[in-house]
Amino acid sequence: MVKRVLLSLLLVMAVPAALPSAAGARTPSVIFDTDMDFDDAATLAYLSQEHKAGRIDLRAITVTNDGAGLPGRAIRHARCLAERLGLPDVEIADRTGTAPNTFPAELRQLFDRVLTSATPGCAGDESPARLSASQLIRKTLRADPSTQIIATGPLGNVAAALPASASRLTTMGGAVRVPGNLCCGTPPEFDGTQEFNYWLDPAAARHALTRSRGGVRMVSLDAANAVLITDAFLDRLRADHRTPAAATVLEIATHPEVAPLIAAGLLYWWDPLAAMSAIHPGHVRFATGRVDVVPDGPSAGRTILSPAGRLLRYGVAADTAAFEERFLTTLNRSR
Repeated sequence: MVKRVLLSLLLVMAVPAALPSAAGARTPSVIFDTDMDFDDAATLAYLSQEHKAGRIDLRAITVTNDGAGLPGRAIRHARCLAERLGLPDVEIADRTGTAPNTFPAELRQLFDRVLTSATPGCAGDESPARLSASQLIRKTLRADPSTQIIATGPLGNVAAALPASASRLTTMGGAVRVPGNLCCGTPPEFDGTQEFNYWLDPAAARHALTRSRGGVRMVSLDAANAVLITDAFLDRLRADHRTPAAATVLEIATHPEVAPLIAAGLLYWWDPLAAMSAIHPGHVRFATGRVDVVPDGPSAGRTILSPAGRLLRYGVAADTAAFEERFLTTLNRSR
């Protein structure tokens, strides 16, 4: 118990506030860049609650079709979730890129079914937006250069928007001192040292990390491995899901096709942790180092510490209990 308390104190002291929250400070503007995976949807539910509480101003949702989401279907899910979560004024756009690697087809289809089930009654417009995702990012940054980007998928949209950049990029991706998480039908020629998001498009990841003009925070598996989705947490969510945001996350996480993946220990709250770390201090502990992305070969997409890398902050630990408590509380906050 003493060790747990000390760890929590160290996490709080070690991490500065990610977004300003001083009295009278302007609400920070946020772009959510996503590939509409199951935990991306949970992240949007979480961000919708932070937006309604006035802690962030969610300006845009930009969707990449290079990750878990299927072209057309991914932007449909973003639109339907925004409708369900009460975000009618948030601009949404997508972009179909040319990532060199492809998310396993079986999982893409599975998560498409899960998110369709979580948005019953939505007509589902799959047409592209007037602006592409990278154009919407640049437009939002021109209007407010202090805008933060929270990116939870492959970084093609962010890379395509450069040289424009936010004051800070928080990206879920990478694995510095822990193994990667490739699985479930990814090609056998890769060595498994990579995390999925950066493996899908190593060049985009490298470009975004090294060329972003603002500060970069990488919530890697080193930290995100601490937030395994557990039955204990889902039991708490079942007992308390009084808002559309909480109900949406519960429906996604308890879907019959998701439950076996959770039981197998394959699914984590990767993306909600990254988003939370961008808004609240004390949940992720960061170290500073020069991080580079391996561009090709069996280790393509692997993040390494290298003198040639960009000096950035990468996650090394997370407070599981603090994350779960804030996640559940925020999802259920009525205002």
